[in-house]
Amino acid sequence: MNINEFKEKKIWAVVGSVSNKEKFAYKIYNFLKNKGYRVYAVDPKGLDVDGEKSYKSLLDLPEVPEAVDMVINPALGGTYVDEANKLNIKYIWFQPGAESQELIEKSKGLGMEVVYGHCVMKEF
Repeated sequence: MNINEFKEKKIWAVVGSVSNKEKFAYKIYNFLKNKGYRVYAVDPKGLDVDGEKSYKSLLDLPEVPEAVDMVINPALGGTYVDEANKLNIKYIWFQPGAESQELIEKSKGLGMEVVYGHCVMKEF
């Protein structure tokens, strides 16, 4: 796991309850935007975020992100790992609480670079 490689990726998707201002997904989405990254909100509810469109699926994004930050219950994460794999996304970051051993192993087995146990907002 090389966090510096993740920092070099300029196009991100944040997966989770991005539309809920109380949730870390929202905070991380804004944090990355404020750091100059192009960030897409992937919210299972499909609710817009601060007037910006959100998407229910990585497959619906207007461009393929270079990295995905998972801020979603691990029970729901498998779908997004599969979508990332379909899009050939090689960088996936599991926020604390969004990871499971199964998801980590699955992602690594698909050849992805994986970060877990670290928060994007602390590392960036």
